[in-house]
Amino acid sequence: MQPRFKLRTGVMALLCLSTAHLALAEDTLPEIQVKAEGTSEPQVTETTKSYTTKASTTATKLNTLLKETPQSISVITNSLINDFKLSSVNDVLDLATGIRVERAETDRTYYTARGSDITNFQIDGIGVPFQTGLLIGDMDSIIYDRIEVLRGANGLLTATGNPSATINFVRKRPTSDFQAKINLTVGSWDRRRVDADISGPLNEAGNVRGRLIMAHQKRNSYLDHYGQERNLVYGVIEADITDNTAVAFGHTYQQNNTNTPTWGALPLLYADGTKRHYSRSTMPAPDWTYWNTLNNTSFAELTQLFNNGWKIKTQFSRKTETGQSHLFYLTGSENPNTGAGLQYYGGNYHDTFKEYVADIYASGPFSLAGRQHELVVGSSWSRAYGRASGTGTGYIALNSFDSIATLPEPNWVGWSNFGSRSQKRLNHYAAAKFNLTENLKLTTGASMLTYKYEGDYYGGNNDAQAHDKITPYAGIVYNLTGQHTLYASYTGIYNPQTALGANLQPLAPLEGKNYELGIKSDVLANLNTSFALFKTVQENLAESTNQQIGNVYISRAIDATTWGYEFDMSGEVTDRLKVNGGYTRLMSVKGKDDENQKPYTPRHLVKLSTTYQVPHIEKLKVGASVNWQDSTHYNYPNGTRYTQDSYAVINVMADYELDKHWTAAVNVYNLTNEKYVSSLMFGQSFYSAPMNASATLTWKY
Repeated sequence: MQPRFKLRTGVMALLCLSTAHLALAEDTLPEIQVKAEGTSEPQVTETTKSYTTKASTTATKLNTLLKETPQSISVITNSLINDFKLSSVNDVLDLATGIRVERAETDRTYYTARGSDITNFQIDGIGVPFQTGLLIGDMDSIIYDRIEVLRGANGLLTATGNPSATINFVRKRPTSDFQAKINLTVGSWDRRRVDADISGPLNEAGNVRGRLIMAHQKRNSYLDHYGQERNLVYGVIEADITDNTAVAFGHTYQQNNTNTPTWGALPLLYADGTKRHYSRSTMPAPDWTYWNTLNNTSFAELTQLFNNGWKIKTQFSRKTETGQSHLFYLTGSENPNTGAGLQYYGGNYHDTFKEYVADIYASGPFSLAGRQHELVVGSSWSRAYGRASGTGTGYIALNSFDSIATLPEPNWVGWSNFGSRSQKRLNHYAAAKFNLTENLKLTTGASMLTYKYEGDYYGGNNDAQAHDKITPYAGIVYNLTGQHTLYASYTGIYNPQTALGANLQPLAPLEGKNYELGIKSDVLANLNTSFALFKTVQENLAESTNQQIGNVYISRAIDATTWGYEFDMSGEVTDRLKVNGGYTRLMSVKGKDDENQKPYTPRHLVKLSTTYQVPHIEKLKVGASVNWQDSTHYNYPNGTRYTQDSYAVINVMADYELDKHWTAAVNVYNLTNEKYVSSLMFGQSFYSAPMNASATLTWKY
């Protein structure tokens, strides 16, 4: 097991440092307010306090206004994250338009959008797809200023044109002025959390700045015997070497220790096809199971500005993830009369993943035909490794479901190497934004990908390679007025896949086309809205068969056509009312012979979050969020079906400013105590949390 890393001493030291600085500088630092209007530079949302941002670089690395980005894009800002006290990335993405967070297990999460899996996660614009197609553990959200979600394919920068979405996590950076903040949170099921954030200049000249963020969280659960401890440290230093040259170095450490996790989940049907009913707390795992993960991510950046408006930026990132676990997997269908029919598999695993990513690009303006345009040219290189070892019990018959709780821990013997794999990628990309007229803009570009996958992992062959695969991109925007724009875009799809077929070989790469047409507006006080029609045509789309060969889950390749529409809005309706949300309608997710694909994916999905500053009680803010989806189902190979009815989850919050340093907040989640299963992605599931609450006391300077 990993050693437990305690933050209490560090947090107390940080508090003392912050208090001392406050005493020395109380009367010398003026209040600074920043308001950015009409700029195409991405904004630091913890400064603007808004529910939107004006611009993003996620689509092309060119600083582009949201309303002039020819794809659907949403931004979950720092203010929204703080208002609803969303301490994990999963909770944040629950509020993002069009995103479905598939909690298939307690400690492994999948993400979908527009009927396809999301595997492209970036941090500050660089990253590689998940090696396993999922997130292991529970990412803390405190280190991010905002999370940008670009829906649709993004083959230009990610090197893989996945038609779902690209999620870009934008880290918090050091501030020019000193600031400090500490949150103390208590909540349901013995949740205890303390986090601290201190930032400011490190020298008198102010050209060297630093930031340190620390968090410690420990909680039990509504699930029987389940508990988690999470520790995080994030540090970053920025330095202005000259007026035009800047460097940054940072590191993130996060540790998750989990007791009694699920590996797989609860069988939902009896052997005769009737629905099983469990209490919400039921867990399919004995108390000797655990899953501990440790993540370390380091990064370095060098930015060089030129007097002609051009910029060269180099980024490098190194990530290591290690996991140690004792796990229990339950399979089969129980006979309701005899209890027979269930089997389990116990596993003792050590896993290691490593990723190295480098990216360099140049961007800036150029003149052509009497007009100014913009160009970006760059290359990214990545290498990823995965290695696994351990031992397993093999499949063992259970007497009944009720016997799980008393099962003794296996006598782990016969340690084995389950294999290793490597993934190498090289991607060259270029894009240009042409200002054809004052109101008409064309963005076009392409990427060229070379990759090589090697290795044998859990009994499956991962060998695959290709050279110079080109993915095109084109988007056009027309400004109807100063507030409204029309846009259309086309993106090629090419995505190497790690999913294995029945022959234990990787499926052929996903290929296809992504089309989008829409209108965007910037209205009222500061409200960004968009409406989009989208269509995706895919070949060789991986779909789980819910079957295994040894330790390998088997997928099949299907052809699929998806189309639908969505509406998104974010920002301020008035100076008091903030909103963020949207509606996604999947009209069709069809395969060969017009078969309905991925029925566990909602065809209607509504997300809406809003807060309101109460008149005459200026220090009081209240708000609510609602997530609603229509009914979904899962079709089992034997022809039976499990259906999850439509449901809505409502959260509410209240925040009161006690004085200029202290704030108190209360958040209530699942206010109506809705009972629903967390995911139907694999035909097993567990129930999501009932109504629960937290209270937070915040000190800031």
